[in-house]
Amino acid sequence: MSEFFIKDEDLTGLKGKVAIVTGTSSGIGLATADLLVSLGALVVGGDIQPQPDTTEKTGFTFIQTNVTNWAQLSALFKKTKEQHGRIDYVFANAGIGPRANYLALESDESGNLKEPVHDTLEVNLKSVVNTASLAVHYLKQQPEGGSIVLMGSSTGLQPLRAPDYSTAKHGVLGFGRGYARLVEVSGLPIRINTLMPSWTSTNVLPNVEGIMKAVSHESQPCLVIARAVAYLFLDASRHGEVIFIADGKYQEIEKSVLAPAYETIKGAGNPSDDEILRRIFALGQ
Repeated sequence: MSEFFIKDEDLTGLKGKVAIVTGTSSGIGLATADLLVSLGALVVGGDIQPQPDTTEKTGFTFIQTNVTNWAQLSALFKKTKEQHGRIDYVFANAGIGPRANYLALESDESGNLKEPVHDTLEVNLKSVVNTASLAVHYLKQQPEGGSIVLMGSSTGLQPLRAPDYSTAKHGVLGFGRGYARLVEVSGLPIRINTLMPSWTSTNVLPNVEGIMKAVSHESQPCLVIARAVAYLFLDASRHGEVIFIADGKYQEIEKSVLAPAYETIKGAGNPSDDEILRRIFALGQ
């Protein structure tokens, strides 16, 4: 895998830039908002939960937002544009932990089976898709475009006994890879990258650090992820990448692992599905 390092000097150039971050009330979103503000960025945070008083006030604006509500999410972007006149960066981060129990369906008061809970899919996947779509809508209006970072998870790379959570994260991985390709072939000046961090000290589970200690594992601090977000916002050479983050280390795995694995699977000489789709679209031109 292709490991890289993030130095403090790599995180310069954010002064005056406008960033939207979802899920800023805790965990990775909070750490990212604080870091970006400390680096001179103007940050607009959206979260369904109130923002803690510890958040830096100068350069930070909080708009209470339910990311699963399209009207509220759209308003977050509209108000940001009205306030700052532009949007440079977007971090689609808001997320929750597992909720569904697919092995034990519940019944309503009439004895009819109830549909499984889809909250985690709504927040961790659908809201990421919607946030990124709104981001592209606004960023493409600017000649210089901008940068979008999506919050995936290492659970989207493996089987996991919390299938609603891992399904959402598998979905984010697929969406990020596909959307990055789409904006590229469309000639838009927008970069999209996806983060796939391993266990991090967030609020996805209650008392993650205590749980990790009980199972003899150490979770990485949220600042490690926040630095990756700032880095991907700034590094104009990085697009369509998937960044695996574990033990405080950063590894790019799209070009070094995922794409080569697909090349091996499909076999030499066979066109990719995306190449076939390109040919199909060309028929109508």
